[in-house]
Amino acid sequence: MEKIQKLNGFILKILAMVFMTLDHIGIFMMANPDPTIAKAGLVFRCIGRVSFPLFVLLLTEGIRHSKNVGMYILRICMLASVVMIAEVIIYYFIDSAIGSVTSPLIDLALCGVTLMLLHRKDKLSFLAIIPIAFVLLATGIQVFELAKEVSVKWFPFYIRPSYSLFALALSIGFYYAYDVALKMFKGANLDEETAKETLYFRRVVNISQIMVLFVANVIIFVLSFIDVNNIAIFDIYIASVETWSLAAALLILFYNGARGYNAKWFKYGCYLYFPVHIVIIFLLFTLL
Repeated sequence: MEKIQKLNGFILKILAMVFMTLDHIGIFMMANPDPTIAKAGLVFRCIGRVSFPLFVLLLTEGIRHSKNVGMYILRICMLASVVMIAEVIIYYFIDSAIGSVTSPLIDLALCGVTLMLLHRKDKLSFLAIIPIAFVLLATGIQVFELAKEVSVKWFPFYIRPSYSLFALALSIGFYYAYDVALKMFKGANLDEETAKETLYFRRVVNISQIMVLFVANVIIFVLSFIDVNNIAIFDIYIASVETWSLAAALLILFYNGARGYNAKWFKYGCYLYFPVHIVIIFLLFTLL
């Protein structure tokens, strides 16, 4: 296993961005009136499902190891706000079909704030109930809209998380996988810091995170079969597409826990990549 644990944070980041780009190209392709292009877009979206679990993994790593967790989460929230503004502009002034796609950055911001507060382990940790309540509200509204075939206007798309409860479950599960691994190491003759430096410890964390991802996808899959008046009221993530995120398990398994290359230009470039690549894809499809 040590021979295959070669993926560091830098490589996972690159892979996550590549899969995310394919996912977003798929969104534009599915909006095309040509059925062949639209079907190809669906394939791109299925492949792109691999990206989100990787971003959640990187988020939990950032909260665990960042020297300034508050600033780290603030950067994610600021980026989510910029993208939200862009979505509003696209929706109301350019293309409502493309502009109404919800942003996963809202998920990362909400999950990041939740984990940051839980990470504190003091009285302020109780405030984590606020982002959790918001995610539960968003999930409930998604189910209601699907069941009643209506649209809740007072809860606009641009403040909605894309993955809602699925994202929250993944982030909390991935974060506490460390604690699960530490409990398993209690019987070994290693102190906590020494244990964390071993590849075996990272392997236990990886396997725990893969189990969280597997269980979450199984629940999504099972819920998609619950019908009320011929409507799968709990299929809010479209299980036939979302369950492809399980493929991320292979990459998580190969992760060695190292940060890898992290120069300032690359770190901040990753934040800029999200809005920039959306603009480039939009311009290319507009010209085509």
